[in-house]
Parts: sequence; structure tokens; C-alpha cells
Amino acid sequence: MAVTLQQIFCEHFDDFATRHPLAPYQRDAAHHIRVCRTAVLGGHWVGCPQGHVAHKHYNSCRHRSCPQCAAMERERWLAEWSERLLECPHHHVIFTLPHDLIPLWRYNKREFPNVLFRAAIDSLRKLLDDPQYLGATPGLLAGLHTWGQTLIEHPHLHVIVSAGGLTEAGQWVEPKKSCLLPRRVLMEVFRGKMCAYLRQAVEKGDLTLPADTTVERVQSLLNRLGRVDWNVKILDRYEHGRGVLKYLARYLKGGPISNARILDCRDGRVRIGYRDHGDVDESEGRGKRKTVNLDVDTFLARVLEHVPPPGFQAVRPYGLYANPCQDQLAVARAHFGQASLPKRRRRMPWQEVCRRLGREDATVCPTCGAPLERLGRIPPSRGPPTSSSPPVPASVPDSEPEREAA
Repeated sequence: MAVTLQQIFCEHFDDFATRHPLAPYQRDAAHHIRVCRTAVLGGHWVGCPQGHVAHKHYNSCRHRSCPQCAAMERERWLAEWSERLLECPHHHVIFTLPHDLIPLWRYNKREFPNVLFRAAIDSLRKLLDDPQYLGATPGLLAGLHTWGQTLIEHPHLHVIVSAGGLTEAGQWVEPKKSCLLPRRVLMEVFRGKMCAYLRQAVEKGDLTLPADTTVERVQSLLNRLGRVDWNVKILDRYEHGRGVLKYLARYLKGGPISNARILDCRDGRVRIGYRDHGDVDESEGRGKRKTVNLDVDTFLARVLEHVPPPGFQAVRPYGLYANPCQDQLAVARAHFGQASLPKRRRRMPWQEVCRRLGREDATVCPTCGAPLERLGRIPPSRGPPTSSSPPVPASVPDSEPEREAA
């Protein structure tokens, strides 16, 4: 029988929370995961306008760390950004932090990532502004990813970079090199900026230091890290950025682990599946499938460690993709024969999301084929009636905002 993250939290979180200090936003994430699509959140009825069928749907929690309700928001995000990207090749750049910095990261879940975004984007801008490499403003989309396959902390930044940019004169130019930038040059610039920005933040007192760490120790650590290689990758370019978008969406929407990766939970231990990218399966050309067995406390701690602070923006656009650059983006889109983006973006309706997910049958009546409609609401904290008919007549409007359940 399949085990879900929700079941594990429902069965074990209360006991875990009595023995481990947690931030309020981590407790909030646990609450959302536990009540997602339950009577606690209420719901709504969807049915055939001819009265053939009526189905009850409990509302989704919409928390970004919940894997149960991620599909709809993931598809909406993909649709919006697929439309927004320029019709040109894109590069995928990955900036990974040395693991020596993780203790400092752990104490600064909001400030440290901001430094990482700044250092990575400033490094790309510095080099791509140079006519030797591009000499123009590209479109950039950066996404933070904080975990590894076994849920350990592994902070790294994915950046999608358009293979070309717009000059100040409004001309589209392409990179001078097929690889976009020399990897080692980018690594050295990023390493220098990251260490410099961290030094400034520590000296100003903008970062909280671990109890066993002093300013002098951090400065010494940064001096040492400034002399070793960092992990910066520039992957082969994609003919279009949508391929990278799909890759990012799997990690940026729905939290650090999907229900499909949870194999079982018994006797206080959770077994999860993962791919070991350091041990490649030659037949698949990918990391071998393996499992790891964690005690429940370790599993819950690892999941909650990756809950972002409230309001934290894990995906950020820069350059031509930044909101203040809409006029420049329109010029670049015209170069590729793309229409300007609408001022107001349409929110994709749930029916369209279902069709994109191959679930068109969930949008129509199985008897007459008519499109299903929302018929009425189910109040929060109360279970729905046992009757198969909706509790509210179709003519009664629902005054509360809709919260879809995929």
C-alpha cells in the first residue's frame, strides 16, 4: 500500500514536534501538509449541469512544500513561463555552494540565499556585458534548490540564460562562443563575489553566526575557500528553454520529495528511493536507482529543513525576463516574431490544467459529455453530506474565492 508524506506527518509529527525545536513557519508547513484535501479546509462540489454526476472535492492547502497539490500550480507556472521565454536556445548554469558553508546557511535561511542570488547573477552580468562574450543583456531566470537526492542540504542555484541578448541600441546579438562562457572564468568570478559579499554581510552583522563560530573563523574559512575550486557547471545549450523549465518545475514546486519516492514507513523508519548521480547506470545513462532508510525523526527533520521562510522568492527573473524590462523584452520578442505579452496574465482554469495533465476525462460528464461545473461549496471543518447530490443548488452563487483541487 502506497505511503504518502501526509500520512507520515499525521502519524508522527506531533511526537516529533515535542522533541525538536521548530520555527513557526515549519509548524505551519506541517499543518498544511496534514490537512491538505481534508474536511478541515472545506471543499466544493463539481458535477454535470444535467444532474448525471456530482463529485465532492476537498480544497488543496496550496503550500509550496506540499507534494499532494503541486501538480496544478506546477502546470500553471510552466504555462506562464513557456509563453514568456524567448524563442531561442537557452543555457543552463548551476552554481553550487561548498558544503563548508552549510552551517552558516542553516542559520540564515533568508539572508544567505539572497547573497547567493546576488553573487551568481552579478557574475553572469559582469561577463555577459563584456563584448568578448556577449556585450548585451540576456534573459535570466534563477531558481533556488536546497536539497540533494537523500534530502540532505545541498544549496545550489539553477539559472536559465538566453543564448543571446539585446544591446543598448536594441539589436539582438548572439554569444561569441557556443559554450556561452568559459566555465573556469565564471567559477572564479562567482567564487570571488560570493566570498566578498559574505565577508561584507558578516562584518555588518547581517548574518547570524552559529554558536560555536566567530567572525574570525568565518573570515578564515572564506580565505581558505577562496583558494579551492567551486562547483559551477555550464551545461550544453537547449534549443529552447522549455526543457530546462520542466526540469526546474519538478524541484521548485511541491517540496523536496514526491509521494512516489516514498517506498514505505514502518517500525519508525522511512525508506525512500533516489538516484545516485555519482554511480551511473550505463544502460540508462542516468544515476542508478537506490534506496535509503531513515528513522522518522531524521526524515521529518530533513523535509522541514527545506521549507522556505514566509514570502521568500525561490524563483527570480533578471535581465530581459525581469518585470521592469518588459519594453526591452517586447523588442527581443519582435526579433523572433513573437507577440508582446499581455499586460494581465490569464490564470489557467482547472479544466485546462487537467487537459495538460492528460486528465481531460475529469472535466466532462461520463454520461453525456457535458463540461462539469462547480455546483456548490462544502464549508470548512465539516465533512460533506453522505448523499451523492450537491448540498447547494447550482443557482446559489459561491461568494468565496475558489480553491481548486487537482
